[in-house]
Amino acid sequence: MKKNLIFKQFIKNPATIGALCSSSPALCREMIADINISWSRSVVELGPGTGAITGAILESIRPGSEFFAIELDPAIYEEFKHRFPNVKIFNDSASNMGKIIKKHGMEKVDTIISGLPWASFPHSLQREIMHPILDNLNDGGYFTTFAYIQGVFIPSARRFRKFLSESFSSVETSRVIWSNLPPAFVYRCRK
Repeated sequence: MKKNLIFKQFIKNPATIGALCSSSPALCREMIADINISWSRSVVELGPGTGAITGAILESIRPGSEFFAIELDPAIYEEFKHRFPNVKIFNDSASNMGKIIKKHGMEKVDTIISGLPWASFPHSLQREIMHPILDNLNDGGYFTTFAYIQGVFIPSARRFRKFLSESFSSVETSRVIWSNLPPAFVYRCRK
């Protein structure tokens, strides 16, 4: 893996990268905990970065599950392809997820796991990406994402939390993963 690629891309465009370094193993495990991922027939990862959470997903999904990722940043996309040559990944915007799902021959998916920096996004972009998530997630399916503890009080993060509550039948927050840099927690949302 290219040393410090996430950090370099963050410096270039902090609004779309949103992280200084890859997620910790503890955060990766928390992202897939309690979402029935081992029963999912179809899983999509949005904003996988260089694949920290991807590794945990691959260890947990059942054989034969459909899985692909969508990464916007071209340099990170290339690094992901090098690290996970057998995983389908699309260099595209998460807002195009619905089109990619249809092109991939799927109707809807059971699980969507997001590493996107939601608190960095304006409300319009949050909605632009969340609508395809809601439209393409099976009833009873899970959407999971994380938030950094220090950003929870900024207006865009509070607005995102409210949006989750309005959009999903249940929204739970995990314990804080203090070993992550920066500390983070997970939103587990069920449709």
